[in-house]
Amino acid sequence: MCEGKFSNIRLWTIDLHGLEVPPPYWRELLDSNERNQSDRFVRAEDRLSYTAAHALLRKALSLTIDAPAGLLHFSRDGRGKPYLDMPCFKGITFSLSHTTGMVAVAVGKELSIGVDVEKLDRKAILEHDLAAFGLSREEIDELASMTEPARTGAFFNLWTAREAVAKADGRGLALSLSSIRIDRRTGSASIHEVGTPAPASRWSLWQVQPSEQHCLTAAWEYGQGKLIAMDSGILLTQP
Repeated sequence: MCEGKFSNIRLWTIDLHGLEVPPPYWRELLDSNERNQSDRFVRAEDRLSYTAAHALLRKALSLTIDAPAGLLHFSRDGRGKPYLDMPCFKGITFSLSHTTGMVAVAVGKELSIGVDVEKLDRKAILEHDLAAFGLSREEIDELASMTEPARTGAFFNLWTAREAVAKADGRGLALSLSSIRIDRRTGSASIHEVGTPAPASRWSLWQVQPSEQHCLTAAWEYGQGKLIAMDSGILLTQP
């Protein structure tokens, strides 16, 4: 039970299209704190996506490390990042993300990983200062030269990449997104700290549109393994 023998990064996604409430089995996978947190959401779609993401996380970890989903115990580090607080599974890493209509979970071992999924929304480009999302002047100018739907797709690729890297780095919202540089040619990213000419860290990126309405990016330590997209269809079905 404590071996957890696997390599690379495993990624699961679940499309919530057509669901209005989570099936009872999903909620049964959660612990009491997670169920209470789910109940605090006012909007039904937020309760659905939260429940789905945390149920998927427990099921994905359960299948990966061969441990009962209901017995998994989580804590948070000094930066607020959750981790699996079980000594015999030390080194197991994970990241989860949820948005309206889609959830994603990435699991790895002995490496930092992050995943971010967002719903494609053209209003995000029209109504916001793109620099606030960490985009560089060059990236903003490039987006301005594009036509739809390429512009929206490119924007969300850049944004989810930065969010995924920030999660993998561990600082999350405490890390300035503008310090993250995206190299779309090589499918990689780097973090540049203020006053340092060389990148402080590099990250591999994997990007996909898991549905027509969503964009997803996974990030992990550069050159450390490969990403495997898992079959999510069997994860959240009643055993």
